[in-house]
Amino acid sequence: MANMAKTIFITSFHPLISRNILSTKLIAKLTDKNVRVIVLGPSKKKVFFERELAGSGAVFEGVDAVLDRRDNFLRYLALSAVNTNSLRIKRMTEMKGSGSRLAGVVGNGSFGYKLARFANGLLTPKNTFTALFEKYQPDLVFSADIQNEYDVRLTAEAMSKGIRALGMVRSWDNLGCKGTFRIIPEKILFNNELLRREAVKKHGVPEDKTEVIGIPHYDAYVSGARSPRDEFFKNLGLDPKKKTLLFTPNGDRYLKNNTVDRDVLDIINKNLSAEWQILVRLPPMDKVSYLDETIPNKRVVVDRPQTEYATLKNNEISKEADGHLADSLYWSDLVVSGPSTICIDAALFDKPIILAGFDGYEDRPYKEGVLRFYDYDHWKPVLNSGGVPLAKNVSEFQNLLIKYAENPGLNREARSKMLLEQCQFVDGQSTERLFNLINNLLT
Repeated sequence: MANMAKTIFITSFHPLISRNILSTKLIAKLTDKNVRVIVLGPSKKKVFFERELAGSGAVFEGVDAVLDRRDNFLRYLALSAVNTNSLRIKRMTEMKGSGSRLAGVVGNGSFGYKLARFANGLLTPKNTFTALFEKYQPDLVFSADIQNEYDVRLTAEAMSKGIRALGMVRSWDNLGCKGTFRIIPEKILFNNELLRREAVKKHGVPEDKTEVIGIPHYDAYVSGARSPRDEFFKNLGLDPKKKTLLFTPNGDRYLKNNTVDRDVLDIINKNLSAEWQILVRLPPMDKVSYLDETIPNKRVVVDRPQTEYATLKNNEISKEADGHLADSLYWSDLVVSGPSTICIDAALFDKPIILAGFDGYEDRPYKEGVLRFYDYDHWKPVLNSGGVPLAKNVSEFQNLLIKYAENPGLNREARSKMLLEQCQFVDGQSTERLFNLINNLLT
């Protein structure tokens, strides 16, 4: 790296970025190399970011920009530009048919994503971050969520000024659910080869602009120290002598009149022997209706992740909260989850996982039920691996609970295969790979 100090902008406009990137050792590695790190995020979250970044050497800059009709139109166009199975399901459910006709016209082949990027070049505002560019004169912009509207604006403005730009796909479901890429920076980073190939094949991203680095926030899961067992169980009011099932509910955001999580917990409680206790970890960015009134007995403990904001959807995940999740997985013997990345988190700790793919004691229409989420594109490799069983009704779920409670080693080899497909690397070096790419672009 050159002797003159370099400056990098790192974005954090989505709640998961504080976990995915900021809680890793990336900032420490950069500041150790005399790189000036400027983290950009929502102004309303200044207290959280300044607390999380304290002592890191990074500076937080709050952004108050308001998205407008252009952003909404460009997002609509990007969603219509690819006709994935995930988006077909979303269009007929939560999107209420929006974009279906346009997707039928432009969503197959290269025309859609070319149109979306052409329109983005014409309409995306390129003066949102002008004051920050003038203040800091960055050498590189790292968009940690390249499909986010604020990230798109920032990346477009950087590229218009001749500033190098690096992007990353935030999560495993983004290519199927969030539409096509509105902008292509110098490099786009992916968690795994599955996503990289999908970006090249379905979204027309040039292969030489792609790179696989793994999942940086898993580095601490692989190499970080876990809380002592007695201390962890005592803090939650659990018995360290008992086996523990970790249950992570779906939450209300995806299910109307959410009685499903209540029913799944009831089935778990009725089918586990007395040697088991149940830890229910609520989703950090959602609430779970009906749950409090159904806690069946003292062996069920509800763990509420710390909340930073009145609106749970805006909640951020701190280093402490992410470490607590890792402890919960590490000290559990069996995990039950809805359609969540928890299944990958659990596999990292070699924990058996059962997916609840049914609607509790109800029989809901497909469009209103849980099972539709498992038909999303990103679930196909997980389910096809054979390492994570999906229970589609109460009877299947009961049988799987009994089988895995008796033999947690079932499907271990297939589970390990699934983990490697989703993570690509489990060597604790993904942050190092990200740092090396940034370092090369700054040199």
